[in-house]
Amino acid sequence: MKKKILFVAALFAGSLAFAQGSTTSMKNKRGLEYLPQAGDWALQFDAVPLINFGLNAVKFNTNTGATAQHLGYVGGFNNVIVGKMFTSATEAYRVKVGINFMSDKTETVQMYGANNDQEYVTTQTDKVTNIVLGFGKEWRRGHNRLQGFYGGEALLVIGSPTTTTSFEYNLDLQTAITDAGATSPRSLGVTKSSAFGIGARGFIGVDYYILPKISIGAEFGWGIGFSTSSGEVSTEIDNAGETETVVTKAPKRSGLNIGNDTGNTSGFGASGAVNVTFLF
Repeated sequence: MKKKILFVAALFAGSLAFAQGSTTSMKNKRGLEYLPQAGDWALQFDAVPLINFGLNAVKFNTNTGATAQHLGYVGGFNNVIVGKMFTSATEAYRVKVGINFMSDKTETVQMYGANNDQEYVTTQTDKVTNIVLGFGKEWRRGHNRLQGFYGGEALLVIGSPTTTTSFEYNLDLQTAITDAGATSPRSLGVTKSSAFGIGARGFIGVDYYILPKISIGAEFGWGIGFSTSSGEVSTEIDNAGETETVVTKAPKRSGLNIGNDTGNTSGFGASGAVNVTFLF
């Protein structure tokens, strides 16, 4: 609900900015320019860590425990940075780069042996890897420090956006069966996984320049794209006292994505962000 309120408010503010006359230059008393100008470069990223820093300060003083939620410039993806090059005060090219990697290991220990003093260790590794690349153009219009913007971009998503799980063991299969009571087959998990997606996305948003060349804003977009994924699952089996590894291809998935969930992992569909922008 809070996200919906945020985006409705941002879009309403943006509509006000578009409805009024366009201001392309505004300076403070020291003569410093607030708004983007031709030749400016910009760096834009997720503002949630800054918001949480402020909320944590409030938490320290009031013990509210409040935190903001990550939304992501592309559905399901955080850690995305946007670079912009302004060709005029009202137009800019933008490049989007996001690299997301997660690896988490969990060990499970089963004791065995006559004195229950030997270990059969199973190590489970969960990984997510994805790269998001984008290129597009935006147009803007605004009144004073409030600037509305809109545009479109092409997206490329590479990696394994969904979690892949693999297993390792400190005992080979035959020893595990004989001594630790393990069963055959024994899963090695997902040993290979890949995904690829291409698409296009339209967006609209608003920036408010709180200081010269520094703004806080919000953006909402809707994308459509095609994605495909594949993988392999490995299993160890006991074949007449010998360990044999069987590799099975995971079901290949592909399709057109037009989602309306900001948590979708295809990289397309609805997505939004609360951002901070620095101009140079």
